[in-house]
Amino acid sequence: MATTSPSKRLIGRRGFLGVAGGLTVGAVATACARDEYRRETFVPGAAAEDGMDGHGVRPVSLGGGNRPEPSGDLATIYDPVLPPVGPEPTKRLIIEAIDAQVEVAGGVKLNAWTFGGTVPGPIVHVREGDTIDFTLRNNGAIGHSLDFHAAQVPPDVAYATIVPGDELSFTWRANYPGVFMYHCGTGPVLEHVANGMYGAVVVDPAEGFAPAREYVFVQSEFYLKQGANGAWDGDPVRMAAVVPDFVVFNGAANQYRQQPVTAAPGELVRMYVVNAGPSLFSAFHVIGTIFDRTYPDGNPANVMRGVSTWTIPPGGAATFELVVPDPGSYPIVTHSFAYTGLGAVGVLEVR
Repeated sequence: MATTSPSKRLIGRRGFLGVAGGLTVGAVATACARDEYRRETFVPGAAAEDGMDGHGVRPVSLGGGNRPEPSGDLATIYDPVLPPVGPEPTKRLIIEAIDAQVEVAGGVKLNAWTFGGTVPGPIVHVREGDTIDFTLRNNGAIGHSLDFHAAQVPPDVAYATIVPGDELSFTWRANYPGVFMYHCGTGPVLEHVANGMYGAVVVDPAEGFAPAREYVFVQSEFYLKQGANGAWDGDPVRMAAVVPDFVVFNGAANQYRQQPVTAAPGELVRMYVVNAGPSLFSAFHVIGTIFDRTYPDGNPANVMRGVSTWTIPPGGAATFELVVPDPGSYPIVTHSFAYTGLGAVGVLEVR
């Protein structure tokens, strides 16, 4: 049952799929016609001496213009390791909506809207059958809400928008195992998601999975325009035109090339993958391997065997299990290579 804080100051939802006011088809077409931005072309197996970086990425300029240009390494790396699940059957979860400046590529900072001060927000890990007592606290500058794809609750109550300084609480039960997106559901949802308000929920099956090395990856897109003091803001025109500056895993371009994830030869690896979008499909693939098991939506009842590449829609998710027999560097990508070149690439180092 959903309850609100005592003041109950809720904002009516402005159209769940609302688009920024004043945006016209002509404006989008003009923006696309003028657009010039930087891409990189991913070439599997390319060597550094071929003018690439050793992971097969060749920078390709598509022209000038005031577009964000990555420079140097990221200052921090989002930890992709799945945190442990607590033993208690009722879990207290508090998430804060807060404005924060985050690095989305080396040297490129976004004035983001976040859950918990990071993009993506905190990884939520529970068990099938658990009860989650949840509170959203809005410490941002505008109204926000939180929509759990893992929950079954009345959205007009539980996912209502609250104003800055307020909070909203509701309780939900994790009835289905899997991996799910959560995100701000305040309209225009496109802008709230593209500005950083999303994260992942992992619900373990009641019977558990086999022990494995476990990682969580959230794919998403960033659409930028010049902001103040050298930082960048989200650009609703580029969002509506689906012309991203970066497509990334866990909030920053190329971070798991900078700091690869690891495994041992013959070790079971489990990857929980959410596609936060807001608009592009993910074609998830680990080069040099085949997924032994693929679980659409992460539910073990949905198991598929011997899949090499799996499509995840915006808002969707999947869990992948693989065992790599031989040492080496195995790139993690979306197989939509125009977007891989914008930062959706990492490396699984097997040693």
